[in-house]
Amino acid sequence: MSMIWLVGAQDPWTHEYADVLSGFFAVRRISSLRNFKRLLMLNEAPRSGEFMCILRISEAEDLIELHAALSEFLAIFSSSTICAVGEGLADHKKLLQGLGIAFLGVPVDIVESAKLLRRMIEGGSEKILVDVVNSSIRIGDIEIDREAARMRVLATGFDEPLTPKEIRIFQVLSTSVNKAISRDELVKKVWPGIRVSASTVDSHISRLRKKIDQSFECRLETNYGTGWTLAIRAEGSF
Repeated sequence: MSMIWLVGAQDPWTHEYADVLSGFFAVRRISSLRNFKRLLMLNEAPRSGEFMCILRISEAEDLIELHAALSEFLAIFSSSTICAVGEGLADHKKLLQGLGIAFLGVPVDIVESAKLLRRMIEGGSEKILVDVVNSSIRIGDIEIDREAARMRVLATGFDEPLTPKEIRIFQVLSTSVNKAISRDELVKKVWPGIRVSASTVDSHISRLRKKIDQSFECRLETNYGTGWTLAIRAEGSF
């Protein structure tokens, strides 16, 4: 691996990935998709060696610019690896799928996913990077289909769509079942590098709680002064 490019806004994920990977590989951080496209079009990128590009996309990403940048990269570095992380819309995912690019969503733990990526590259298995993030999450009688963006309660057949933020919140809470997640920790992992109001967080929690309330086995509990807990039913509880 000649170089790993981290393409995206200057938010915590690029710093944390760079910290984990820099001691083992050459890492270049590029601030935006537009700058990445400019680098390719101006022939400022090296034309030899094998590269990995990790692209951070957001819901606001312009489809035309995204397609142009990815097509340019694939034309120049046909033997290299590229994947996308972030919270893209359905149209972004469809574009990535059409180009054969793995979309990994938002890793629950950025540092751990970067360490896994490092181990995979060292072992020569970076082509299976799509395994870093599972497409579904199962907690109690709840199943979250990340690809379809839906929540199902298996016992009752309840089935409703989830927003990307609701999926991300559930994802974070599910890493510490029956343990409290603080407001600060939740904000850091769901809205990394973004200032978000308490009312915005509370409204997302409220909408997600209404859906989780359809479950027989799970509850989203508020720990006043601490945060929230995704609780699994014990015998005789609830």
